[in-house]
Amino acid sequence: MQILTILVIEDEDSLLQLYRIVLEKEGFKVLTVHNGQEAWDTLLKFKKEGNPAEKVQCIITDIEMPQMDGHRLTKLVKSDDVLKNIPLIIFSSLVNEEMRRKGEMLGADAQLTKPEIGSLVEAIDKLIDNGNK
Repeated sequence: MQILTILVIEDEDSLLQLYRIVLEKEGFKVLTVHNGQEAWDTLLKFKKEGNPAEKVQCIITDIEMPQMDGHRLTKLVKSDDVLKNIPLIIFSSLVNEEMRRKGEMLGADAQLTKPEIGSLVEAIDKLIDNGNK
């Protein structure tokens, strides 16, 4: 059975470590970066190497980060013909009705409010299961 890889984008180190611990305990491999620009650079590198969906099966991003925020990253990923099918979850304390509408317009596959990490694992499982059927 293939171990699924999740790219987590979060600028706060303590939260990044928490996500890593929880997701690895659930059996995922976790790649971490600190902002949307690092994530975008990583995804473009994977794209250049060929079939990025084999390298990352899910993207989890915060909204508010330095260099590039999660909404900009979502727009870039969901506007890219090669990357758009990778499930992307916005996981942020800023998810309110206005932000949820914006995330939906940009193409986010799910949006959850921190710190609901249990809901995050459920959303990942649901998105990855749907994508593999």
